[in-house]
Amino acid sequence: MAISAISQSHISVEGGYCQSIFYCSQAKSNYYYSFSQYNAYYVSINYKEDAFQLSKNMRLGGQIIWKRQSPWIYREDAINDSTTLATGARYDISSINISFFPELVVGEKARFYFSFGPNFQFVCNTKAKGQQVLVKNGVNDNPTPVENKHSEDIKGFTFGGKVNLGLEIPIKNNFYIFLNNSYSAGFTSFNGQLKKRMKFFNCIDIYLGGGIAYKINHKTK
Repeated sequence: MAISAISQSHISVEGGYCQSIFYCSQAKSNYYYSFSQYNAYYVSINYKEDAFQLSKNMRLGGQIIWKRQSPWIYREDAINDSTTLATGARYDISSINISFFPELVVGEKARFYFSFGPNFQFVCNTKAKGQQVLVKNGVNDNPTPVENKHSEDIKGFTFGGKVNLGLEIPIKNNFYIFLNNSYSAGFTSFNGQLKKRMKFFNCIDIYLGGGIAYKINHKTK
C-alpha cells in the first residue's frame, strides 16, 4: 500500500561558545592546563531529514563545524638531570569537524531533541604564543618568547563521538530557533610534538550555542 505523508528537511546555521578540557597520559606534575577565553567559539551548518514512517519523532542528520579552541598549556621537558626546559603557551587551534547522527525529537510546539553519533576532526592550523625558560640547577635563564603562526605541536586528524541536547522554539511560518548543548570526545590522539612529549593527548569539547532553522515540507507516498 502507498501511504501519503508529509516529511520535512531542516536546514540551519548555528554558532556559540566552545571550550575544551584537554587530557593526556603524562603525570600532571610535568604539565599544567587551564582554559583560555581567547577565541573559543564555533560556527556550523546543519542538515536534518525526517526518517520515513518515524518522521514525527526521528530524524537523520549531519553537521559541518568550524571550531576554534584556545587552551593554555604549561609543560616541563627534562634536558638532563639538572636542566629543564619550561614552556607556557596559548594554543589557538582551528579545525573542521564533521558529525553524523540519528536524532530523537519529542514535544509539539516547543520540541526537545537528543542525538549522538561519530565525529571526525581535522586540525587546519595551530598558533602558539607564550614563553620558554631554561631552568638549570634551579636557576632560571631569561625567558624566550614563543610565537609560531603554524605550530607543529598540535595537528592531524582525530576520531570520536558527539552527543547533542537541545530545545526548538517555533517563531514564524517554517522558521524556528534552537538552543543547543553538545559534548564530544576523541577516541584517537592528536598528532604533533605535544603527543610525543605528553604521550596520549586529546580533549573533551563542550559546546553552548544556538541558531535559526528552516524546515521544508515534502509530500511523500
